[in-house]
Amino acid sequence: MRDLQPLTATRVDDLVGRCAPCTFWLTVPNNGHGEHRDASAVLARWVNEVTDDWGPPGRVAYVDGEPAGHVIVAPARFVPRLAAFATAPSDPATLVLVTACTAPGQRGTGLRKVLLQAAAKEALRHRCRTLDAVAARPLAVGRHECVLEVAPLEKLGFRVERDHPAYPRLRLDLRTTVSIKDDAAAYVSRALGRIPGLRPAPETRPDGVTRARLFSEADRSLKPIGS
Repeated sequence: MRDLQPLTATRVDDLVGRCAPCTFWLTVPNNGHGEHRDASAVLARWVNEVTDDWGPPGRVAYVDGEPAGHVIVAPARFVPRLAAFATAPSDPATLVLVTACTAPGQRGTGLRKVLLQAAAKEALRHRCRTLDAVAARPLAVGRHECVLEVAPLEKLGFRVERDHPAYPRLRLDLRTTVSIKDDAAAYVSRALGRIPGLRPAPETRPDGVTRARLFSEADRSLKPIGS
């Protein structure tokens, strides 16, 4: 059974991966990769800082009670390592997918996709229109393990926002994603409505009112007074 929990300072040691807990994205380029520092303590302080200002910066996935993966997402102003990339967003408020990682035993289970979907939901919860990620192409030399790859992100709907031969910045337009889903649902409903003898389920608006109810109320309003 899968269970996704908010990333908190107490869950830092539940992060998975060969470099977890990782401070790569949390340190400025000239500070290296956490040498001579307690990575868990650094990451825990960072999680508290982001949580106090913005909210929990990600989710930790558990499968049958055991840590199985995690995703980290935060505004660009909390990700100092972005300064090392030519494609870093110029707006510090841009929401960035920092990393997503699963345990070796979870490969091929779809958990990575679930984690990236959780990152998108987190962006929507904060009323963000997009989710960005600086990712690596095969030409990237010495890619750090915490830098996501371009190909898997493109399969999930990310598109290149600012190109680069090694480290482009990709973007997921959350407005387009939601619009496509709604348009597809409306198309299916219309198609079913054209089949003789088949009545599709009433279409529900965001306020919970169905089209059937609206039409019923409209009919009553057209009846003569006193009828």
